[in-house]
Amino acid sequence: MKAMVVPKWGEKSVLMSRPDPKPSSREAVMKVRAAGVGLTLLNMRTGSFGGEVPRIMGHELAGDIVEVGSDVTELKVGDRCAVYFYLTCGRCRYCRGGRETLCEAFKGHVGVHRDGGFAEYVSLPVENFLHIPSGLSYEAAAMATDAVNTNWHCMKERARVNPHDHVLLIGAGGGVGIHGVQVAKAFGARVIAMDVSDEKLALASEWGADEVINVKKEADLVAAVKRLTDGRGVDAAIDYVGHAETFQVAYDSLTTSGRAVVIGVGKGSIQVPTRHLILSEKTITGSRHSTRTELIETLEVMARGVVKPVIGMRTHFTEIESIFESILDEKLLGRGALTYD
Repeated sequence: MKAMVVPKWGEKSVLMSRPDPKPSSREAVMKVRAAGVGLTLLNMRTGSFGGEVPRIMGHELAGDIVEVGSDVTELKVGDRCAVYFYLTCGRCRYCRGGRETLCEAFKGHVGVHRDGGFAEYVSLPVENFLHIPSGLSYEAAAMATDAVNTNWHCMKERARVNPHDHVLLIGAGGGVGIHGVQVAKAFGARVIAMDVSDEKLALASEWGADEVINVKKEADLVAAVKRLTDGRGVDAAIDYVGHAETFQVAYDSLTTSGRAVVIGVGKGSIQVPTRHLILSEKTITGSRHSTRTELIETLEVMARGVVKPVIGMRTHFTEIESIFESILDEKLLGRGALTYD
């Protein structure tokens, strides 16, 4: 099969010929039909997530099952499936409690700790394949597995967004953030989008943002948020960037009992006066991907058209480096998508 292989961490992917994968007794092989591409992949490619090289990356995947292992009964050849990103044990207290993202025997990530789907075929444990609802395209299902379900988990469980909430999204024009706009609106929130360019903010407005803030045009970002909320602040602030300065803005923009959630992995730490934290009962937390159940919910929500994929660039999987270049240049609006035909 054709595959885009990272020879060493930090290097670009190279087109190579690899043997078609064969499943073990509890695995299945999927012919990849669509894939999503975002900034997380570039972070992984530095080697910061661990894993051995050479490696076929790619975790945001959808396709058709073409072979199953001898002990697989949950899937059959021809099933349309999406891929769950995390490799978990399924037996620890967190997995059994429906919080697989906190697995005590975590085995790593698809595309980092075992080969992913920037190739014609991918072989994974049967538990990593979830059925795609009827009527949902491969491309939309692929986007569901990271760009959308990450937001579903965040809004539902970590930010606890309600219909009366004002929600600030920092980095709202990016590949995850733009889908966060839609998910927050689906939960009934009034959305304030914050990003670095008018182009990204226009995209956020197009997909439902009620107000926008250009970080390069406002001297005081917290004051800008307060101005748009009649001095009150927001009930929830989600930071898709994750740097100290952006998460500080998220926290400082909160109203009493507000929730600040970080999704992006940046650098630095924020300053939080403990007395103020006690008196205001604000919440500071992180949000990590989603559970399998939440991915199933995301796929169903997208099948109903409540959330739609926002694709800023589409190319064949052998040309993935062109999308990476667009991400590094901060030119990509929305998510990158790969085709396999």
